[in-house]
Amino acid sequence: MRIVVMTVMAVAWLTMPAQAQAPNAPPGMSLPKMEKPPKEEEHHTVKADEKAYKSALDGIQPKQSFDPWGNVREKPKASNSR
Repeated sequence: MRIVVMTVMAVAWLTMPAQAQAPNAPPGMSLPKMEKPPKEEEHHTVKADEKAYKSALDGIQPKQSFDPWGNVREKPKASNSR
């Protein structure tokens, strides 16, 4: 009987974190709700934001590759030495 009580207590303790994820949600409704499609007014602002984002990305200069061992290596010799 003692083993049965301990098993029931262990199962109860293991299910507590699952309840803590959505304490006030009714059963089966713990998933987040999907967002509604943007309204017509919001649609224009979304397009303006995307345009501003793309123009900001175009303004970023690509980084030059950095070779820390560049001064240590020998420069390749010309292979036209026949």
